Amino acid sequence: MINDQHILLVEDDESLQILIEKLLRNNNYIVSKANDINESKKLLKLFVFDLIILDVMLPDSTGLDFYKDHIKDRINTPVIFLSALSDVDDRVTGLELGADDYIGKPFDSRELLLKIKKNILKKQSSDMVKLGVDTEFDLKKEQLLFKGNKISLSSNEVKILKLLINNSHQFLTRDLLNTELGLDFLSRSGDMQISRLRLKLKKECNLDDLIRSVHGKGYKIFL
Repeated sequence: MINDQHILLVEDDESLQILIEKLLRNNNYIVSKANDINESKKLLKLFVFDLIILDVMLPDSTGLDFYKDHIKDRINTPVIFLSALSDVDDRVTGLELGADDYIGKPFDSRELLLKIKKNILKKQSSDMVKLGVDTEFDLKKEQLLFKGNKISLSSNEVKILKLLINNSHQFLTRDLLNTELGLDFLSRSGDMQISRLRLKLKKECNLDDLIRSVHGKGYKIFL
């Protein structure tokens, strides 16, 4: 049975990419592949990933530069670096930049799977969720913070934001939204409340496209 956990695999070594992809798919992960930074950037615009496996050495740049310029402080996605066992400096640099984990090549498949599971669970259980460069949502305290300052939210706006964050791997349907807000099945009140929340996020936090709607599917937050 395939789960909803989506992994981006960035690896230019074709044989290793095939090996890792097979391992992940055999363990019920959804996998998107990229051979270089350019392909990776395109995929990051199309999908929200639960985890990124990123090779340190890539043909058009380094995984370290890609992480620093396009992942860190931009998206709330854990990263596992792939590096040769001898590349101690690269591993230390990656961890200093804020990467979540690393694994040396060659690696044991059991170790990689354990690191993937650990880091996805860590993301799911984290109280503080980064919504943008200067914006965070504290799930435990139910507070929206912009540059450390609390942004006022109604109780329903808090519920909606938590729903979207906790269902970030899938679309939030109108049926589920109405159920959670205690609204009638055919009510459009939930849609209007999401519209107000989107306007508030844009005005107060400079987040213009955090919550998106897709006809026939529902709403999705892009972390």
